[in-house]
Amino acid sequence: MNAILHTDPRPASRVELFRLFLAEEDDPEPFYTKLAVRSVAEFPFPLAGRRILDLGAGPGYYTKAMEGRGATVTAIDLGIDNCRGARANGVDVAEADGTCLPFADRTFDGVLCSNMLEHTPTPDRIFDEIERVLRPGGWAWVSWTNWYSPWGGHSISPMHYLGPKLGSKAYVKLFGRPDRNLPYETLWPTYIGATLRDVRARTNLRLLDAVPRYYPSQRWILRVPGLREVFTWNCLLLLQRVA
Repeated sequence: MNAILHTDPRPASRVELFRLFLAEEDDPEPFYTKLAVRSVAEFPFPLAGRRILDLGAGPGYYTKAMEGRGATVTAIDLGIDNCRGARANGVDVAEADGTCLPFADRTFDGVLCSNMLEHTPTPDRIFDEIERVLRPGGWAWVSWTNWYSPWGGHSISPMHYLGPKLGSKAYVKLFGRPDRNLPYETLWPTYIGATLRDVRARTNLRLLDAVPRYYPSQRWILRVPGLREVFTWNCLLLLQRVA
């Protein structure tokens, strides 16, 4: 049974988000702030009064958006710069590794993990921890930029279509070393097919929905191997912890 993504007309429109996305490299805050507000407004899960883990919180945009909806949010991130940015934004964030969370089993009602999965070489261990810290009936909202999407190489895009190693070498030769997100340093190829197989094989997680994050009505794309890797852009999984 698919979870339904409800659209709140008050947050930024997709046209506005796309315009802000084009300037994201030079001025990321407006895009990510608006994206967080819109994403949280579309949540099919309850937030008010719930204890939520913001896993890979970055500068804290989602933490603030969820707190604005009445959630009690615990924010963690492994990056020193991200933690510094979150604290500058008034977010109480802890430095912690998402593959070994410092929380007891069944601690949280929900876990949000936005655009972090591609920044770890072991995404399966992220799902291990999500599965462990969620209470039965709890939910997880997990999105990431899949490798073969137009933005899959992040800073080296579109050179990533040459492969992570050759693409990196070509980019560095032409433009110099990027200041962030070089493959196999802070960015790893992460694929939709492999991720779906992982979560579907788990006995304690139920996949409720899998959609292209920015155009969820076109969820049929996720049913077409190959095509989904290119045209999804950013993949969103909605999961539930079963008893």
